[in-house]
Amino acid sequence: MTKTRRLLAIFLLTFSTAIFANSYVEGKNYIKLDKPVKTANKDKVEVRELFWYYCPHCFNVEPILHDWVEKLPSNVDFVRQPAVFSDRWINGAIFYYVLEQLGEVDRLHARLFDAIHLHKTAFIDQEDFVEWLSDQGVDKTKANNAFKSFSVRVKVNKSKINTVKYHTSGVPAIVINGKYWTDASHAGGEFNMFKVADYLIAKESK
Repeated sequence: MTKTRRLLAIFLLTFSTAIFANSYVEGKNYIKLDKPVKTANKDKVEVRELFWYYCPHCFNVEPILHDWVEKLPSNVDFVRQPAVFSDRWINGAIFYYVLEQLGEVDRLHARLFDAIHLHKTAFIDQEDFVEWLSDQGVDKTKANNAFKSFSVRVKVNKSKINTVKYHTSGVPAIVINGKYWTDASHAGGEFNMFKVADYLIAKESK
């Protein structure tokens, strides 16, 4: 992540705070799910980002998301989930869970966004992605084994199921505690959804 993108993220997040705080309406700025989705830890407020590596909007908000997550309160669990709305979204989910299996999400998540959107790297198949991982210092054998792992297959299938459960209409979207979700179209912009999420986190923390 470049310094310029990070500074822009901080500015936009601060700007949206000043204008939009405490003015959010259910059904307009966020959606309440008719059937809440069970979270992993009932003692924490779960914040789940739904994203797709090939989504330009997800790429645009990644620097803001990064800084926002670092400032989340201690009672919050942050979870990334690659959305799978159709078969063409599956590779994005596989890429994420391969990074997770390799313990490389923190180091390579933002770099993968950059590879796709800035450097126009084409990832046609497993071989292409493994080659890119190798260029980033990852052992090819470990990368190929991660692709074949049972764990990755299970997580990709779970992402397909959960994407349907949240009833979101696109990405990026933020789901709060399995009960509410917001996105750019409801929040009033890609950056304002983080402020709506802050409001919902506070609501669920009471």
